[in-house]
Amino acid sequence: MVTLPKEWIRLHGIGKGSEVLMRLEPDGSLRLAPAGGRQRRPVTARIKVEEGWSFWQIVRRVISHYIAGADIIEVVFGSAPGPQIARQLRGFIGSRLIGVEVVEESSSSIVLQVIADTASLPLETSLRRLIKTVEFMLEDVITGLRRSLRDVLVEVEERDDVVDKFYMFISRQLTSVLAGYRLPSEIGLSSLADASIIMMAAKHLERSGDHVSRIASTAIELLNHGIDFSRGCLAPLPGHLEEIAEQYRLATSTFLEPSPSRADEGIEKGMEIRRRNEELLKTINCDREWEHKPIVVALVRNIIESSKRLVDYSIDLLELSLNRSILHELLGEGLRGQEGA
Repeated sequence: MVTLPKEWIRLHGIGKGSEVLMRLEPDGSLRLAPAGGRQRRPVTARIKVEEGWSFWQIVRRVISHYIAGADIIEVVFGSAPGPQIARQLRGFIGSRLIGVEVVEESSSSIVLQVIADTASLPLETSLRRLIKTVEFMLEDVITGLRRSLRDVLVEVEERDDVVDKFYMFISRQLTSVLAGYRLPSEIGLSSLADASIIMMAAKHLERSGDHVSRIASTAIELLNHGIDFSRGCLAPLPGHLEEIAEQYRLATSTFLEPSPSRADEGIEKGMEIRRRNEELLKTINCDREWEHKPIVVALVRNIIESSKRLVDYSIDLLELSLNRSILHELLGEGLRGQEGA
């Protein structure tokens, strides 16, 4: 028998003698739910587009509602939206949001529905796909620079949409658990305490994807200026990025399987790569051909600055993996203590 708060009893329509389900969570806490497990009602949201809003103002609100857990999002326009905005919105949804479809469209509104359940793709699978997408982008950037392959660099730039797609889906998954829409176990989360660490890691991965895309787009501009990455000051750049890619692989694998010793080793290695990045930055004016091309110097500097950010995010991931390792250790000790009690 268990005594429950009156507000909770009224909310779920149960009375004296009713059965409730009790679930043991990974962190040792107990979760109560009414027997029969009534289906959660879809969360609906309405976005009223104000006069003068740009396309991106609308998109930002759609994304916010998607991440917050809305299942049905109605976008209402004060007047008939221009065909361009409606077309852009449909295109954005298809390329950036997992499992969202336009289910209704009229002259004054568009209704979006999330048809992919947050539990349909386990959290770890989403995270691994995000990690691999960024890794493949980085590998292809290196290939594109070494062989001056413009098409490969263009493809890398476009793949940043896939990174955003997985990042926003992971954010939605974690928010659904923190908001109480889902149990942690339903998305494969071992502990609620792990959620904040994974959220930060996903953001670092998303930002890493942004900088790889930035390197690709900047490299395309440099190719337009006739720059050859296989000679002169830029010859060491592909090799330097290869070292950064290896550091990224170490950081992500350590985050997925936390190890304090590997994290410490990786952080020290990252610091050394960062120092070499600074040395590379100092040599970008070595080519006399660039003396009358300040735009080239600026573009090369952008690539090296983005390279530094990639190293920084890898170090951040390693620090988070250390935090995650200690968290799991403390949670394990807590559970053992409860068993002893």
